[in-house]
Amino acid sequence: MASSELVISQSEHKARIEKIRATLHQRRLRALYLTNPTRVLYATGFAHITTERPLALVIPVEKPLFVMGPRLEYDHIRRDCPLIERAHTYPDYPGTQHPMRQFAKFLSSEGLLGARIATDSLQGSAGGYGYRGPPITDLVKTSKFTDGRDIVDDMRLVKSRRELELLRESAKWSQVAHDILLENVTPGVSDVIAGLKASQETFARMLRRLGGRYRQLKAGLSPVIVGFRGQVGAESAIPHAAFTKQKIRKGDVLVTEAGVEVGGYVSELERTVMVGKPSSRARKYFQSMLKAQEAALRTFKPGVTCSRIDEAARKSVESDGFGECLRHHVGHGIGLDGHEPPWLDPGEKTVMRPGMVFSCEPGLYLPGYAGFRHSDTVEITSNGMSFITEYPRSLEHLTI
Repeated sequence: MASSELVISQSEHKARIEKIRATLHQRRLRALYLTNPTRVLYATGFAHITTERPLALVIPVEKPLFVMGPRLEYDHIRRDCPLIERAHTYPDYPGTQHPMRQFAKFLSSEGLLGARIATDSLQGSAGGYGYRGPPITDLVKTSKFTDGRDIVDDMRLVKSRRELELLRESAKWSQVAHDILLENVTPGVSDVIAGLKASQETFARMLRRLGGRYRQLKAGLSPVIVGFRGQVGAESAIPHAAFTKQKIRKGDVLVTEAGVEVGGYVSELERTVMVGKPSSRARKYFQSMLKAQEAALRTFKPGVTCSRIDEAARKSVESDGFGECLRHHVGHGIGLDGHEPPWLDPGEKTVMRPGMVFSCEPGLYLPGYAGFRHSDTVEITSNGMSFITEYPRSLEHLTI
């Protein structure tokens, strides 16, 4: 791996593994058994595609790391992850002998029978794609399995300097993608076509600029996703719309989104855009949304409970008389996953610390008319917050 690659370094992954081992030692556990692909990626840098075929990374407190997985991943592991010293494989799923029964044998060969093992899945598999199988806990009854999801998840809450660098690189290209996207917006154009053109051109520019430093870690046809996701005109009032049959028209309110993967990390940048001169009604809701985001942004700082961010935005919207237009909380943590803890929600009591990263995205939604939402990615600093995404937020700049 070239040292200049835009990924987490092997030395940082080694430090993460040692931190995991320290936690295991403190809790008197012999190993951590991980099935979630994001947790595996965070710990080791190994990125893989999850299917019906079970795969688990095991981090013993003292012995070398090993993976249990399908044979098709063997060469992948050997090529991409030198930190994983051993790979135990099975032919395929479901096989003449179920993979989970083979996992039980692999654990036995590694001396983990009778051990206390933390895991993120008491089933022993990430599941999905119609997977069925006996739980690992039923097959290795002499071992005691406990919930260990928090071991990696707590480490992910505060980002390292390198993680922040990758998020900022992601944000830089999300901003480029937005510029290109808005250049492709005109009445009569399909939102999908505009998004595809912008995604392709952004990625082409990334490759010209970054060259061999860039390495895609997440599975997908493109690491650049920019567009409207169906949030066009009246459909923009559906926060998680998937598509629309309606082409872009003059007078439409559009909600954009952009996410660019860099080293497995992704920032979030979204904007409310007007096609043509905004109506007084659209201006009113746009300004209320923007005011709510400003209220939330002013509240970010160390020592503040996450719920207070949502409270600040909600009070702003309610003071304008638009409380019924709220459909979701103000934001969420972001990093290797597009949504990850903690949440900016009334029920979230996590206290903010420097290095935490969040989306900030209060939204107003009026069914049958339009939706209004900006989303920015922000970092908690020692005395407040700083933007990771930097893109115009005013109506003047977002009118096409």
